[in-house]
Amino acid sequence: MTDRTAIGSMPLYTHLERIDRGLAAQGIGPGDPISPEQLFPLDQWHYHGTEAIAAAAARLGLGPDSRVLDIGAGIGGPARYLAHTTGCHVTALELQPELDAIGADLTRRCGLGERVTHLCGDALGYPFPAASLNAVVSWLAVLHIPDRPLLFARCAEALRPGGGCYIEDLCMRAPFAPADLHDLHNIVHGITVTTIDDYVADLRGAGFGDVEATDLTGDWAPFAAERLTAWRATRASYAGIHGEGAYAAQELFYTVIARLYDSGSLGGVRLVARVS
Repeated sequence: MTDRTAIGSMPLYTHLERIDRGLAAQGIGPGDPISPEQLFPLDQWHYHGTEAIAAAAARLGLGPDSRVLDIGAGIGGPARYLAHTTGCHVTALELQPELDAIGADLTRRCGLGERVTHLCGDALGYPFPAASLNAVVSWLAVLHIPDRPLLFARCAEALRPGGGCYIEDLCMRAPFAPADLHDLHNIVHGITVTTIDDYVADLRGAGFGDVEATDLTGDWAPFAAERLTAWRATRASYAGIHGEGAYAAQELFYTVIARLYDSGSLGGVRLVARVS
């Protein structure tokens, strides 16, 4: 099973009060209604924000009749965006109870409770009904899951014929130096960061066909470097709202990620596949 405690210690997943503080900076108090658009600057914890989610929705052809599973849903940003923009129903599956609770509260306050169902559980063990889904999506979460072949086999079983899988994740482009491997495991909690070929083989072994893999490193590596520079430039303003600890935690995470890309070992990948 997936190690919930280790994932929860990641700098990106600490200081969760930053969500309420970010909303308060917009004049939104605890329990107040929120429009999904007001959350977009706060709840998209992946590369290129809502642009990446919109690309997935278009590629998968999602609409009001679509049933979607988001694996590693976090506080529900992608799930809410998909439901809000396409009308689909999303099951937002998140391992960490703290993130799941925040996500459910935000979804309720956005008025999307009928279209987004939040579930707290492990994707390796949660009982998915067979042939019940049109799509499975995931952004920067599969790297935390220890048994990727089992995960993909369970996804394939849960998808209807012709159903699609859309994943963006980290990958390995060259072996990691010992110090980098330590940070990958302990700061990023990347425990299944493999080559793209290995990723594709796991999808095909689970029964997915038409697997398309796109190396995104050329886009993500400069994005990560620019993100770190921009983050450091906002230290005073961000820490003034969220606190110095919240700033420092994300700076650590962004610094490690940028260094791992710069080493030439870390990469990014998009995988799109379908079951027959």
